[in-house]
Amino acid sequence: MNTRRKFFGIATALFGSMSLGLLSSTKAKAHDKMTGNFFHVVYFWLKEPENDNARKQFLNSLNGFLDQVDVIKSRHIGSPAPTSRPVIDSSYTFSLILSFENKKDQDFYQDHAAHKQFIAESEPLWQKVQVYDSVLL
Repeated sequence: MNTRRKFFGIATALFGSMSLGLLSSTKAKAHDKMTGNFFHVVYFWLKEPENDNARKQFLNSLNGFLDQVDVIKSRHIGSPAPTSRPVIDSSYTFSLILSFENKKDQDFYQDHAAHKQFIAESEPLWQKVQVYDSVLL
């Protein structure tokens, strides 16, 4: 029983701290949590992942467009964590996690001129994009 309690204490601390690190935005504080009911998760594989200029160009375009879309409730831009387990795919260059209040807001984001401009600017930089959308249960 004591071992079980210790495990749940560690798990609670770990997942609690993970939720604190999920957000990176000029609009939000590091201690904020992801909010919303619709989550848009995107993984980008750049053609030249080691090219610092390509990485900077991509991130500047990404941040610039995200700052223009006010229906985004919270956001996280990341890179692969230094973890190694058989179930982990660390082959991507950047990840993007966005949350929206609902699908209608996410649809607005998809059609936003800034989103379309980001795609036009950055598409030549990537070789692959994978998207996962989910709704809160």
